[in-house]
Amino acid sequence: MGAILHILDQPVPPTKKSGGLNRLVYWLAVEQAQHGHKVYVAAPSGRSTEHFQHIHIPRDYSKEDIASKMPEDVTDIEMHQVSEQAANWVLETYPRSIQIMHSGISPESIHGTRWSGARTVFVSRSHMERAGGSKFAYNGVPVDQFEFREKKDAFLLFLAKVRRSKKGVQTAIRVAKRCRRKLIVAGGRRNGSPETWFPWHPLIHPIGYVDGQRKAEVLGRASALLVPIRWEEPFGLTVVEAMISGTPVIAFKLGAMPELIVDGETGFLCDTEDDMVNAVAELPRLSPNDCRQHAVEHFSATAMYRRHMELLELAGSGVSW
Repeated sequence: MGAILHILDQPVPPTKKSGGLNRLVYWLAVEQAQHGHKVYVAAPSGRSTEHFQHIHIPRDYSKEDIASKMPEDVTDIEMHQVSEQAANWVLETYPRSIQIMHSGISPESIHGTRWSGARTVFVSRSHMERAGGSKFAYNGVPVDQFEFREKKDAFLLFLAKVRRSKKGVQTAIRVAKRCRRKLIVAGGRRNGSPETWFPWHPLIHPIGYVDGQRKAEVLGRASALLVPIRWEEPFGLTVVEAMISGTPVIAFKLGAMPELIVDGETGFLCDTEDDMVNAVAELPRLSPNDCRQHAVEHFSATAMYRRHMELLELAGSGVSW
């Protein structure tokens, strides 16, 4: 088996406040190592682990920085948010190389200074189609890191970066109040939204940032995850983490949500706030086992590994896109 290099501009292993990108690269690198590959991760900060060797590169790295640190045995390269200059050099020099578009779509992100567009892989079909691309690979999570429980608690959960209005915490709060259901708000605080700062309201319970075991616990105990997004979400990692925990998801029908959620089986797809309120009442008819089975089949770290290897092999065969 060949040696795989990941290049990105964020810490790996992830820190406590890392977002989805760090965790995804880490999970993918671990999965590749467990399948017998030698793995390197080039990033401005981080450390080596039993699964991969960390290579330090400057935060504002150039193609010369990448070339000078390139291990001799590397055969496959995955780039995550790499500068266009460095990405072009890698794509021209290493046939088995791809670049992963993790972020939302804008003209600058596809054709501007950060992405050349060649051999780009998107994280969902809708993400790909909005950019006019041709290849995608779903993200995946390690199944054993999330707890599967039968639902005994009645609370709803909002888990996202609260300060970002497009994540829709205010809608989640209104839904919980209208349903008279307890809502745990995780993911920081938002100016102008006192319920995300102080537990003054009897139904709304802010708990700040959560990660690791604490995050797995609240995901596993919740009766549903509310995802009232206001934008075309490229993927939705927390959606998958919830379903793997046996927790159904109630989300607005935007971005990748229709690809992740089976409406009426693993959650509900909604158009309006009223739809969300009605969906909460329908939660008892959903099966936690069905939620988990669907997510394990389609969005596990193993499924992500297989798809990424398939695309690396396709690139190495001379196919370009």
